[in-house]
Amino acid sequence: MKIYLVGGAVRDKIMDIPVNDKDYLVVGSTPEEMVKLGYKPIGKNFPVFLHPKTKEEYALARTEKKVGKGYHGFKFYTSPDVTLEEDLSRRDITINAIAEDEDGNIYDPFNGKDDIKNKIIRHVSDAFIEDPLRVLRAARFSALDVKFRIQTETLELMSAMVLSGELKSLSLERVVAEVGKGLEGENPDIMLHYLCECGALNEVFLDHPHWRPSFSEDFVSLGLAMKKFPKPLAAESKLIMLLLVPYFGKHYLPESRKIWVEKQTYLLKDLKISSLSVKIFWNIIDEELNLKQFLTLTAEDKLDCLYRLDFFRRPNIISEILNIIAVFYKAFEIKAPTFENLNKLIVLFSNEINQLKSELDTSKSGGEIKEVVYQERLSLIKKISQ
Repeated sequence: MKIYLVGGAVRDKIMDIPVNDKDYLVVGSTPEEMVKLGYKPIGKNFPVFLHPKTKEEYALARTEKKVGKGYHGFKFYTSPDVTLEEDLSRRDITINAIAEDEDGNIYDPFNGKDDIKNKIIRHVSDAFIEDPLRVLRAARFSALDVKFRIQTETLELMSAMVLSGELKSLSLERVVAEVGKGLEGENPDIMLHYLCECGALNEVFLDHPHWRPSFSEDFVSLGLAMKKFPKPLAAESKLIMLLLVPYFGKHYLPESRKIWVEKQTYLLKDLKISSLSVKIFWNIIDEELNLKQFLTLTAEDKLDCLYRLDFFRRPNIISEILNIIAVFYKAFEIKAPTFENLNKLIVLFSNEINQLKSELDTSKSGGEIKEVVYQERLSLIKKISQ
């Protein structure tokens, strides 16, 4: 029985990236022996165990065979005679097919270290095409470093997999998980470039009926703007921003935008994102022009806009909305006044509202009380807008 550190942890150590998760491979053992040593079994499709003390995952060496469609269409074979190289050979890309033993010795049968050095994303074998999730993973890992590039043959395989329709078998949850990790990385523009280049982004996420190659420029521009934006954005905000590209992008024709908008209600529901993020999405669609011109609006229009944005119940929502819009303006060179003065006005107004203590006549109806509150808020926004 031998134990190896494998996959991302070894890759990140070689790249001098902080290692967050460690996965271990066990060669020459059986489920019975693992249980006897105190490991707790957790795997359903293949034997994976938790270490009795560290709770880190240890998987028995295995091979796999494609028997059906999609991410789950595999039959796994585990046995003490499965070798380290056999297990590494089933992995997606060479930089993830490296192992390190307990003495620190590196095992690299597919030259992953050279590919890290040369900044190449390369598939381990033709078995790459058997798992559609690997298309998304290859694009995500290409964003590890700004200099990484996907090897031509690997990119051709990715494109062929998209054309085969296999990616349609992926659940939206798996898609969101992989794409979301790439958006949270340091180079989302690189991931989006390759997802567009092979056609995967539209296949598994956007489903735009009139997708054009030129659209990819808009997604890369968005990724660059995300990367350079100085303020943090929520993970779900980055996700909905992909859906907003047709609204702001340079290459979408008006008729294309109409088709796209009709799909969003269903897609937002399928994404299973929070109701707050859904609200932010539609607020941007409905109120972007008002926010762009906010400082020139009448006091009444300003206040009505804030009501529609649910500002008085969720005062922080407008900051995230303004940040998202600012990223798009930067990405697509949309001329607009900076939101800095608007943010200052919103903060000032919020502070004034918090200090406001209305003396309400409880004998009045609900409608009358709402009108009193509205007029007080209107007076405040008139005062601070001067």
